[in-house]
Amino acid sequence: MDGSFVAVKVLSIEIESMRGEREFVAELATLANIKHQNLVGLKGCCVEGANRYLVYDYMENNSLHHTFLGSEERRVRFSWQRRRDVSIGVARGLAFLHEEVMPHIVHRDIKAKNILIDRNFTPKLADFGLAKLMRDETSYISTRVAGTLGYLAPEYASSGQLRRKSDVYSFGVLLLQIISGLAVVDAYTDIERFIVEKAWTAYEANDLLRMVDPVLNTDYLEEEAIKFLKVGLLCVQETAKLRPRMSEVVQMLTNNNTDMKDVHISKPGFVADLRNIRIKKHMTTTSPQESSSSGELDMEGCYFQSPMDNVD
Repeated sequence: MDGSFVAVKVLSIEIESMRGEREFVAELATLANIKHQNLVGLKGCCVEGANRYLVYDYMENNSLHHTFLGSEERRVRFSWQRRRDVSIGVARGLAFLHEEVMPHIVHRDIKAKNILIDRNFTPKLADFGLAKLMRDETSYISTRVAGTLGYLAPEYASSGQLRRKSDVYSFGVLLLQIISGLAVVDAYTDIERFIVEKAWTAYEANDLLRMVDPVLNTDYLEEEAIKFLKVGLLCVQETAKLRPRMSEVVQMLTNNNTDMKDVHISKPGFVADLRNIRIKKHMTTTSPQESSSSGELDMEGCYFQSPMDNVD
């Protein structure tokens, strides 16, 4: 040990065989070799009985949820430039997982709690070591449905089809949240509970600037803020095929010459209530389990029988 701080995550995962255990360790070994400035570094792992210990680089500024969206006493004010940098950093990290890593990796749970912030406020995607590897020969992944209300892509929640465009949706919600400072789900109202609804209403009224966090006052670039919000809405369109790839998102966010004036954005989709999700008949599933405190969805045993053509 070099004396540096680390973060240790304990997983309780039942692995039925020695082969399954070897595959788990081998997969983590592969993930430990994946390096990018916007990914949390996985330093190692340890298997002890039913527990799996994952050792990560330590992040001095906790998570985006804690630092940016937490209680007033611990919240750090994010300037427009910092919000811009965090948004682009997360997009770059996700684009790397989706398009540069082989096999491609689908994160499955993009949200503010899974974006960690280092001492320089560089965003790092966390928990991608628990994500799903998308092999070339598969068009989508057979998996349980796991995610968080508000961030969850509607097609993934309703059918279990986990694709890269599911992550794109979650990123779109996160982007809207970074620009607005709003909660993903407003528990105190029955009207426009979801940030996606609020953004769409503002877009239809041609008044997207009302979505910008008021704490910024006028200390931001209006055209750039509108562009970022429109990119967020592009990512949460109900039809997955219409959502951009993450490399396209990076290009739109970083290119100062990107013109969003004539971009067509279709109506977004969202999951309004996890309890109302119905799994399609070609799936095998147990009863959905909902966490009332976190809005997290965890439906075991959602498996598909036939391949799809589009891997996005």
